[in-house]
Amino acid sequence: MIIINSHTRQVLISICELAGWQEAVAVVPIRYIAADVGKDLKLACAEESDLLHSEEFNVMWIREGREDGQAERLKIEPNGALKLLNVSVDDAGNYSCTLDDIVKAIINVEVKTPPPALHNVWVKPSTILANILWEVADTGGYPIIDFTAEYRLKPVAGEDPEEWKPIIPTHIPPNSRQIDVYHLVPNTTYSFRVWATNQLGKGEIVEVEGHTHYSVEELELARHLLAGVENFDTRVWVAAVGIVMGTLMILGLGTCYLLYRECKAPSQLEEQEVIELVPNIILNPGFFDERTEHVPQDENFNNQTTTRLNNNSVVQPRRL
Repeated sequence: MIIINSHTRQVLISICELAGWQEAVAVVPIRYIAADVGKDLKLACAEESDLLHSEEFNVMWIREGREDGQAERLKIEPNGALKLLNVSVDDAGNYSCTLDDIVKAIINVEVKTPPPALHNVWVKPSTILANILWEVADTGGYPIIDFTAEYRLKPVAGEDPEEWKPIIPTHIPPNSRQIDVYHLVPNTTYSFRVWATNQLGKGEIVEVEGHTHYSVEELELARHLLAGVENFDTRVWVAAVGIVMGTLMILGLGTCYLLYRECKAPSQLEEQEVIELVPNIILNPGFFDERTEHVPQDENFNNQTTTRLNNNSVVQPRRL
């Protein structure tokens, strides 16, 4: 543990067991303080009223754990507060303050940072696309705003690498855990990188590689189409074309013949209308005009038969 004494203004590193101090710590509630990485942090040991009652006091800060590089960034101010300069991730932990050998405060310091590296980042490639997947183990203390992913061809030794290309969308939603990359070239190695971002900035970048697959379907199709091409006889091709053309010609002639017969033969509807017209003429005398029919003259000098209309009303014959 690290012990800081206010009188000597020196930092002492001790590995001894402080039994009495540990017993006192058990009854003091822990306060929790969060600080952003790179900022300064001040920890108060006691209330101002406690310090005013004593003209001379002895303040000692104890930090659990051992961090050799932290001593240069620690400072006890005249009021007994502990000041941490340029807070780093290593400054997180429990700090205890004693005033005149009495434990006054126990403070747990949490350091918030940009998101750390994503976990289990891997690529699931296909022929012309790839799927990047990842997991989030820690957010750095603040909620993740979005993810960002980029890709490029794997650099060749001795050549300058090409620029990273953004993967659309450039701001991947914070609840996403995968993204698809399109328009890739089959049988090609690509480099992919992805990171998270929170309000403190861009997190640690994770870079992986992936190799797209061969286009198996196209290879199989080409192999099938070109099978036996060396032994192929062109006469077979000519015969096949002749058979197809002959079949099309026969079908065309047959179609023309059927259309000709259809145009020459009376339609079934017309025949039906003629058949239906005959009984109407027989049943309805109005369809038969008898006015021009002449008969021998009777005793009343009538030489024409009686004409009936559709309503069977009688029209008297004209007298000659």
